[in-house]
Order: sequence, then structure tokens, then C-alpha cells
Amino acid sequence: MRTISIVLGLLVLPFVLIGLTQSADWETQYVTFDDSDNGTGNRTSSVAVVGPNRFAGLVTRFSGDAIPDNMFAPHTNYLVGYWDADSAAGRVPSPINGSQGFPVYGEPGSFSDWEYLLEKVTLQGAWQLASDNNGFVYVANNDAAHNILVFQLTANGLVSTQYRMETGPEYIFAIEVDDSGYVYVVDYLGNDTKTNEVKIYAGIHAEGTTWGVIGAHNDAPVSTIDLPPGIYQGITVSGDGREVFISATSQRSIWKFVGTPTNGYSLDTSFAFTLSPDDTVAHGGHGTPSVLGLAYLNDPPLLFAAVDTFLSSGVSGGYPYGRLYVIDPDNGAPLDTIDIAAWNFARTGFYDTGSNNGRAGGFTSVYDVDVDPTEKAVYTQTYYGWAVEKWVFSGDLNVLNIEAISTQVPEGFQLRQNYPNPFNPITTIEFSIHRSDRVQLDIFNIMGQKVATLLNRRLAPGIYKVEFNASGLPSGVYFYQLTAGKYRQVKKMILSK
Repeated sequence: MRTISIVLGLLVLPFVLIGLTQSADWETQYVTFDDSDNGTGNRTSSVAVVGPNRFAGLVTRFSGDAIPDNMFAPHTNYLVGYWDADSAAGRVPSPINGSQGFPVYGEPGSFSDWEYLLEKVTLQGAWQLASDNNGFVYVANNDAAHNILVFQLTANGLVSTQYRMETGPEYIFAIEVDDSGYVYVVDYLGNDTKTNEVKIYAGIHAEGTTWGVIGAHNDAPVSTIDLPPGIYQGITVSGDGREVFISATSQRSIWKFVGTPTNGYSLDTSFAFTLSPDDTVAHGGHGTPSVLGLAYLNDPPLLFAAVDTFLSSGVSGGYPYGRLYVIDPDNGAPLDTIDIAAWNFARTGFYDTGSNNGRAGGFTSVYDVDVDPTEKAVYTQTYYGWAVEKWVFSGDLNVLNIEAISTQVPEGFQLRQNYPNPFNPITTIEFSIHRSDRVQLDIFNIMGQKVATLLNRRLAPGIYKVEFNASGLPSGVYFYQLTAGKYRQVKKMILSK
């Protein structure tokens, strides 16, 4: 306590107000209202983001509540577009048969059609969307040719383009597009009789492709990835296409492949993420949660995974469980958790109630996730809540590498002096925590203004070190503050350029 008092005595009042009271966490910025003109109108399985508050949702519903033997059989599928959205506004006309371009609320007979000149493909058996950098939305469709169908989202509506690609005889589920336009699509089932569970196609604007050629749409993949037997329900890639992450749903794992679309990929065995056997539905619920949709944020590099019980509804089913894991894409270490079920319950007092003035989706059933790199916001959906959710982080996602020096339980809480000090521009900060807690490490300037959050996540007991790069800051005196539960400690450091 003496150290803290001395350091705080050197600072102006704003530091005390900001540094000792401000915390960071995930929260919804908005959830589209369910039973309103701005709602998706039915069970929403996927979301694809084209820009801040601009996204498309995919509705996927069976004709009845019972789950059919074939989840890819023709059923309700349509797209819902949003432009400059919030909870109550933003929905734009979509390609829906017989409903003036808008979905009919609760109507099980609405379908989207992809149409270009004399060609027409009806959405059926589709579960997941993807988007690119140019406002295009891609659907992993399960018509007879298992087309990738491409639409475009504009302020005036969601419309068909001339682009589609036939992928072959297999049911497809997950889909993604990298920053160069390469399109990745994943078979729902893997087996030993095929070696192309993941197919990678040159982009819709690449030279020599048949995406927009009437009567063709039949390119060979530029490369493929062979997966072992299992169920696969998610894929994402780094912007440069060098890292591919796949949800091995039946194994409750994520696998990472490294390479390039043109030269192929190999498994990265240094990455490991598998749900714990203890990661189950609580509160008497049933169903086994697993890894579903995935998303990748390039800057800072973060992997987001939707984890839930697939097609398990009700308070005794999946509603008490549903979350997004934030994962280190280098090694698979969990960095943070967005507990959507807990958020909903805290706001409404129930697991099967939504709204809370557009802040809670309820009916937790998170099957997909996407990110907007501009705002670094995260978008997901609630399948049984019939809504799209936007999540934002109140702190700084630019978390630098944290390394566990020792997993031995230390005797207490301690923040050590950074080294080197003075430094230019990189220094290392070490600390110890003696019990599991959410740990936050913030940097402040001499005026008490927060200039960086290096860490904000739950950690196990141990000794850790974090690297701080101050290349964007001017020379001067700075203070770093570590908070873990009721413990708080502050130290001074000097940046000398």
C-alpha cells in the first residue's frame, strides 16, 4: 500500500478517477429487435459483415420444429440485409418471393432466389454466409450442384449478382473469403474416400474464372485440404490467406493449416484448441457444446469461435450456454470469453427472454461469428432468438503477447519494475497473481490519460510477462497499473527516445 500511495501522490486527479474506476469488457451495442419491421423474421443461422453496421443475416428454418433426418433438405432460407443498422432500423429490401422484398415475420414459406438473366437458383439447405471487402455476400448453398451464390449488399437492397460457382456433389456448410478474394468452402462431412473436404477457388474477379459465365460456373479449385472423418461447421482465414482455421465440430476442436491458396496447406501442429470435458451446459441443461462458426481479426490478430449446442433449444437445452471464445491464433490459447448466455440472463433474469431495449438477444444459440475490422466489432446471431447481435469491447484489443513464466502458484500478488527502464521503445513488464482472476494492465501518461490497455483477460495463478511497445508515444514519464480482483498496484517507467 505504501508504494501505491507514493506513486499516486505524484499524479494529478484524473489518474485516480480513470485508473482506479475504469474497466473494460464485452457488451452488446445493439441487438436487432425480434418481432418488428427490423427483425430477421425467423431463425437466423449466420451473419456476414461488409462494414460498420452493414451486414446480412441468413434465415434457416425447417418446416416444423422437429429436426429432419437431412438438415440440408429444402426448407426456409432467405437473406436479410442491413445498412447503417441499429436495434430498430437499417433493414433493406431482400430477394424474397412474394413479399415485396421483405421477409414475412414467422413465415415458413419464404425463400431467396439467386437470379441472373435466365439463370435461377433457389436457396435451400444453406447454413452459413461469408463476405468480402467489396460488399459481396457469399452463401454456401445446397441445391443439386451445391452452389456458392453471390449477392451484393447496398444501401438500396440486397441483390443477386452474376456470380455463382458449382462445388460438386457434397453438402457444404462453412464458407470464408480472404482479402485477395479467394473463396474457401468446407464439406459438412469428412471421410476417407475423398481428399478435398476444403475447396479453395480463385475470386470472382480473378482472370479466367467462370464465376460470371452463363452456363459454366465450373472452375476447378486452385487447391484443396484433406480432412479426416468428422463434422465440420466453421472456417476462417487470415487476411493474407496464409492461415486457415477449421472447426472440427465432432472433435470439439479447431485445427490450423498454414500455406497459400496456390501452393496448398499443411497442418500446423503448434496450434491446439480443444474444449475441455468440463465445458458443458450448466443449470441442468443438456446437449454438448462444440465449436461452430469462426472469424479472424487481422489487427490485432485474434481468432473468434462461436461455441454452443447446435440445434438444442429451451432452458433445459442450449439456452443457458452460448459464448464466443477469443483465441490466440498462433498457439490456440484462450484469451477471453464473451459469455452471451450469462449476459442475457443478467439483463433479463431469464434464458428465454430477449430485447432489454435492444441489448439482449435471449434464447442463446450462437452458431456463427464475423468481425468488422474498421471498428473491431464482433457480430453474431441468435438462432432461436431470431436476431443479429453486435458486440463491442470497451477496452483496447491491441493486446501484446503475454507469456507465462511459471505456472507455480506464487505466494501473492506482485507487479515488478519494468525492464529495461528507461526504455526505447520496447520494455517488459512482469507480474504474479496467486489466484485465478480477471487481470487488467493499463498504461497512463503523466496527465492520467490512459494510452494503452496491454491486458484484460482472466488468467490462472502464475507468473507472467507482457511486452510493451511504445513506438507511437512521445518520450516522458508513464505509469502502468495492474488490477486483479481487489488487488491493484502502480509503478512508474520512463520512455527515452
